[in-house]
Amino acid sequence: MKRRAYDPVALAVHWNRLIAIVDEASATLLRTAFSRIVTDAWDFTCALFDEEGRMIAQPTQGLPSFIGALATAVEHFLRAFPPATLAPGDSLITNDPWIGTSQLNDMVLVSPIFYKRRIVGYAANIAHSPDVGGRLLSADSRELFEEGLRLPLTKLIERGRPNRTLFEIIRANVRVPDIVVGDLLAQEAANTTMIRRVAEFLASEDLPDLTSLSREIVGRSERAMRAAVARIPDGTYRSAVQTDGFDAPLDIRATVTVAGTDLAVDFAGTSLQQEMGINCTFNYTYAETVFPLICICAPDSPINGGTLRPLRVSAPDGTILSATHPAPLGGRLLVSMYIQCALFRALAEAVPDRVLADCAAPAWTPVVQGINQHGQRFVDIVFLNGGLGARPDRDGVDVLGFPGNLSGTLVEIFENEKPMLVERRELAEGTAGRGRYRGGAGLHFVMRSESGTPITVGLRADRLVHAAQGLRGGQAGAPGRVLLNGEPQHPKRTVVLRDGDTLSFRTPGGGGCGDPDERDPERAERDQADALLAAPPVSHDAAPSRA
Repeated sequence: MKRRAYDPVALAVHWNRLIAIVDEASATLLRTAFSRIVTDAWDFTCALFDEEGRMIAQPTQGLPSFIGALATAVEHFLRAFPPATLAPGDSLITNDPWIGTSQLNDMVLVSPIFYKRRIVGYAANIAHSPDVGGRLLSADSRELFEEGLRLPLTKLIERGRPNRTLFEIIRANVRVPDIVVGDLLAQEAANTTMIRRVAEFLASEDLPDLTSLSREIVGRSERAMRAAVARIPDGTYRSAVQTDGFDAPLDIRATVTVAGTDLAVDFAGTSLQQEMGINCTFNYTYAETVFPLICICAPDSPINGGTLRPLRVSAPDGTILSATHPAPLGGRLLVSMYIQCALFRALAEAVPDRVLADCAAPAWTPVVQGINQHGQRFVDIVFLNGGLGARPDRDGVDVLGFPGNLSGTLVEIFENEKPMLVERRELAEGTAGRGRYRGGAGLHFVMRSESGTPITVGLRADRLVHAAQGLRGGQAGAPGRVLLNGEPQHPKRTVVLRDGDTLSFRTPGGGGCGDPDERDPERAERDQADALLAAPPVSHDAAPSRA
């Protein structure tokens, strides 16, 4: 087909229409979902792909790591279901961790977009399901089979008709079937919205398909990203980061090689996969790697398949960043969210004005399950962020998640739906790393059971030992703390709350940037009044080096 030539105005109009289409799909999912994990925490994303499976557009809001995961997942869908096997009204599903996001709870839906009787693209989304059966989502499973129902690549909807057998299998295996199925139908509605709007777009613009537009967008994005990578000095940059691990520290080692317009990251030397559920599959490692690289190289550039082409990622199989089946994965964010820290440390010398001090990530995501005051079973995640690392020219933000931009449910809603009282939700004093620019403060969150029946809590927390380190003379933030009735708890075990039990979380603070003695006097005086600064900590992590 002859390639359509695009002038800048036409391209801008078409590009913005595509973004509006994906944004509308996201709004559909958000407004029709049942679970608080989607409606309040925004633990989902949508994206539009062309007929060859290249990502064209993502929404203006959504979980960034899911975008990278979708970019690789759609390739698996297209191999399993080539165009000849698909019909209008089909929707494909899987939650396979080695295809999607390294966790059984994340459901991936992909639907072909037909226009004039042929496939012109694919609508896709990922959303975190509140439950997939098995034991409660946690970090203390010993193999994948404990963690719930695993769905192979299959048709959830066929020619517009639900796969009733599959829906019944799902309902029979989860604790909150109405909510789980409600979220799946919301995901289907989001893809249906995208399909309808793409067809309307092609008709109104008199386009036969998305091919020429996709090539233009992807090509321009690749060139922009390559130009951004070329501005980083050529070289090999290394860093090593230690995580708390389950019972012993784990190492994440990153080697970043910049050569002209190409950038490669190799995680050789990273710790071997663990018997407990703090492993990550490679596809999610890829997603958690390309996102901070885009933030460093070209944060304002459109993100699509072209943006990803100059970036290569590798990790040895059998490590915590490329675990092999049937490794347990329920706490995968407890290693994957350290990747941004490793990359920022490695590139701190090369691009000092574009990196953060250590963030308090991983986010803390305890999972609660029980019977509420209305006699209904509930399963939910409590999202608790720590402090953002200080930036080269400004303070870190208090209680802000990175790389996951997840938010929590309002206290009033949380208490209304669960037999729990939130006693405290406030900035945690003594947590922010000192520096010319201080790190963000952590969160002090305390909840008490008011239930006559047990409430199970799967704890998923890190940085109780290895604090977020400072940058260029900045000091570390305070490590975190988890207490049950005032007693320290293992941060990755499952606990049971009885009536009156109190669970307290104090999330870590972000690292500071620059010499604390250079702090603006007015800001220093305010720091003393706010009492948010951490005491100078002891460093546990290796410094970055350049080969």
